[in-house]
Amino acid sequence: MDKPNIAETIIHFERDKNMNDTQFAFESHLSVERIHNLKSGDYEPTAEETKTILEYIKLHS
Repeated sequence: MDKPNIAETIIHFERDKNMNDTQFAFESHLSVERIHNLKSGDYEPTAEETKTILEYIKLHS
């Protein structure tokens, strides 16, 4: 099974919750710059960032 595409996961979650990157970053305890870079594909998340994002989304879905 392929690993989840973090950028698409974040985009879908933000769309479903009517959030912007700043809100997502603040609530998930990541920097806005990191979220922008993840969504643009300019940055590959660390294992810890992936875990943090997926846990946050799971908790708030």
